[in-house]
Amino acid sequence: MLAVAFYAIPELSGSAATQEAAINRTIIEYELNGQASQFVIDLDAYDPTTAIGCTGSPVIADAVNAQQFYNIPGSASEFEEAVCTYIEDHGGTVISIETNSTV
Repeated sequence: MLAVAFYAIPELSGSAATQEAAINRTIIEYELNGQASQFVIDLDAYDPTTAIGCTGSPVIADAVNAQQFYNIPGSASEFEEAVCTYIEDHGGTVISIETNSTV
C-alpha cells in the first residue's frame, strides 16, 4: 500500500526511477597516488549498455568528459575504457571491474 502511494506522488516518481536505474552499475576499483578508490558508472535499468551517470572522482569525470557518454546506447563500455585509460595514464592501477546488472 505504501509503495503505491509513493509512486502516485509526482514529485517522488523521478527519484524512484533514478533509484531503480542505479541498481545496474559498473564498479571500477583502482589505486591512484597510493589510495584505493572506486569509480561507479550507473547504467540504464532497461539497457545496461547505456550510461546514465557516475559517482567517483570529479577529476576523472571531468577529464574524460563524463557527460558525453550519458544516455547513449552502447556508451557504458566506452565510458569504462576512458576511465581506466585515465587511471593508467596517471600512474594508477585498475584493480577490478565488476558490472552488476539486475534487469
